Amino acid sequence: MTNLFNQLFNMIFNFTNDYGIAIIVFTILVKLALLPFSIKQKKSMKIQQKLSKEMSELKAKYKDDEETLNKEMVALYKKNPGSGIGFLLLFAQMPIFIAMYRAFSTNIVNAPTVILPWIDNLSHPDPYFLIPIIYIVSQALPSLLVTMGAIKNSTIPKLSASMLIPSIIIALLFLTKSPAALGLYFIISNIISNVEQLIPISN
Repeated sequence: MTNLFNQLFNMIFNFTNDYGIAIIVFTILVKLALLPFSIKQKKSMKIQQKLSKEMSELKAKYKDDEETLNKEMVALYKKNPGSGIGFLLLFAQMPIFIAMYRAFSTNIVNAPTVILPWIDNLSHPDPYFLIPIIYIVSQALPSLLVTMGAIKNSTIPKLSASMLIPSIIIALLFLTKSPAALGLYFIISNIISNVEQLIPISN
């Protein structure tokens, strides 16, 4: 996988002549390749949102009849089975993460870019920690806006503090020590995913 990544990335770099721009182009190509799965995931999330609403209605309707409630809940789950497409998307990208990490940690020694002027080398961690901060904003802001009601009619999930804080800590620990190239990939990937979630799709 690392060799395949190196070949594809070198082709893109030879065309752009800038590592930062090459990462952006590479990320867009990856997201395009995964677009059919992203659409299926979005449809699944819409179903789950509807399912959650119906479950709340059932709990209110049968709050004094636990036996009937359990039967209705089982029937609802059978009618709307869950989907593992979200996990499939995550695992599909894992080899890409690993290949990019290895490439910028060992193979690509010097990786300057004009799009991030405060970083001399994308193979090194961001010395000013701006990449981890931008990543956290790109990850958390859309969900926070949905939670506050600023964004409606989207499949962007709401985030509670118990979900948000651990993800922020993990991101900080990982991205502060990782090549800035990987953080840039995550940021662009998040931005594209957020745009996808805002675009309505037919059922």
